Amino acid sequence: MTTSSIKRRRSPHDAPASNDGEGLENDNDNNSSSRSRTSSSNSNNSRALPTNRVSINSNMSKRDSEEDSWASKGYSYINPFVHRIQIDNHIEVAKIYVLTVLLLPIRVVGCVLSLLSAWMFAYIGLYGMSMEDLQAKPLTGWRRYLQYLTARAMRMVYTSGSFHYIKMKGTPATPKEAPILVVAPHSSYVDSILVVSGHPPSIVAKRETADIPLLGRIINYAQPIYVQREDPNSRQNTIRNIVDRARSTDNWPQVVIFAEGTCTNRTALIKFKSGAFYPGVPVQPVLLRYPNKFDTFTWTWDGPGVLRLLWLTMTQFYNRCEIEYLPVYTPSPAEMADPNLYANNVRQVMANALEVPTSDYSFEDVIVMSRAREMKIPFPGDIVEIEHTLDFLDLLDSKRDMELCDKYLTLANAEKLDIITFAELLQVDLKNPNLHKLFALLDHRNKGTVSLKSFLVCSLFCKLKNSEIITFLRALIKLYSESSEQISRENFMRLMRHGGSKMNEKKTQALFYALDTANLGYVSFDKFAQYTEKQPSYKFLYHKSEHIRRTKSKATPTTN
Repeated sequence: MTTSSIKRRRSPHDAPASNDGEGLENDNDNNSSSRSRTSSSNSNNSRALPTNRVSINSNMSKRDSEEDSWASKGYSYINPFVHRIQIDNHIEVAKIYVLTVLLLPIRVVGCVLSLLSAWMFAYIGLYGMSMEDLQAKPLTGWRRYLQYLTARAMRMVYTSGSFHYIKMKGTPATPKEAPILVVAPHSSYVDSILVVSGHPPSIVAKRETADIPLLGRIINYAQPIYVQREDPNSRQNTIRNIVDRARSTDNWPQVVIFAEGTCTNRTALIKFKSGAFYPGVPVQPVLLRYPNKFDTFTWTWDGPGVLRLLWLTMTQFYNRCEIEYLPVYTPSPAEMADPNLYANNVRQVMANALEVPTSDYSFEDVIVMSRAREMKIPFPGDIVEIEHTLDFLDLLDSKRDMELCDKYLTLANAEKLDIITFAELLQVDLKNPNLHKLFALLDHRNKGTVSLKSFLVCSLFCKLKNSEIITFLRALIKLYSESSEQISRENFMRLMRHGGSKMNEKKTQALFYALDTANLGYVSFDKFAQYTEKQPSYKFLYHKSEHIRRTKSKATPTTN
């Protein structure tokens, strides 16, 4: 059983964000830091790990140690999807700019030449082979040797890009001993260095990667297991392919699987996807560490972009990577029958070796947070934690938020509620620790007050995130207009911000004027719904959101 006690650490994006009603008109509200639910099994011996601050300017510090006022309550907190770099040392900043001029061009040339060499080996090795041939049998003879040379050339890409040192720990298992390598934590595009550091294993990749110029042919030569996202049976087919290779008597290379399924900042291991564990065969856990002065390559949901990370990485004199092979993990009969149990136990072994906690966050949570950010929901990085807290307060299944929406425009000081008023409005016991947790999540600037509008938008999103967007917008009407029959242009523009990225300002304004044919200065929501339902360009408003449906939280509610 895990505990859902999270403390947040400030993101630099939080500072300009507003927690009052006006914050919903400000895009900066969408830059809230995220928290994870740390495993109670690790709570006694795990450290509260600071979140890396990432900022690309001349005034940066390596790590942030600031905590919010909730720290005194003793909760632990981790932000697995937030990464910040700050370098405030003027010498380091000067070094980056000097090496940008003197060293970066040389490294780029070295990377390009190495990549072309790898492509040439792959081109020769694939001559006369079809995709079906690559999936049918493992490579042998001279093709296998060229595959090794391709990996060596790709290793030179990393060497040229500043990764001169790779420290290997432990003993790599043979494909017969462990057909699958389970790798974690997954934090960067650099993690693929594992694939080119020894005898090249196979990977699991999206089918579209085969069409990437240069890299596509190199990836094909690794005989990957491709995932067809447009195929509704893709998941089952991928698992079947992994099982077939794992149990085959042919000399297939090992299959590398990044079990987390998405990039994190390495402060915790999020839930492992179960694909690597369905075959029920022994796996070898592999740990990745980057013991460098600055972490310039962690690529997360909320953090610097890939080009900026590449620039900062390639303007260091060198970077180190450490790969540790843990002993082969042989599943018990119970684990062979339950892939989720198998995955959780392997994750715990890896977390213990890394000395980090586990987290209840998963790849699916990234989908939810991304959707929240797209729909301009306040605190998108916190929305999963807000949902769980609402669940613990029994508010997810109540109609209290809809009742408050009806009263919203008549309430005084609705955008500056203290904890007592907030508890009264929600009809929740003031002593309930989960109420205080929810208040702290919404009071991200430590003002001692929260915005009722922000709470209601978050609450309705959590309830309706799998519904049609039009349903969500209809639920929000009373927050922006006294009547659904007379929505002014300004309020219509504000409401449509929650319609997703396709409802940009220009399109929304054009839509309003198309609806307001009589030039009244207002429109009705029903007219908007009737009009958009017939227009192909607005079909996205009537599609079910592509979220992976979340089940009821199994985490333990916060207690005193």
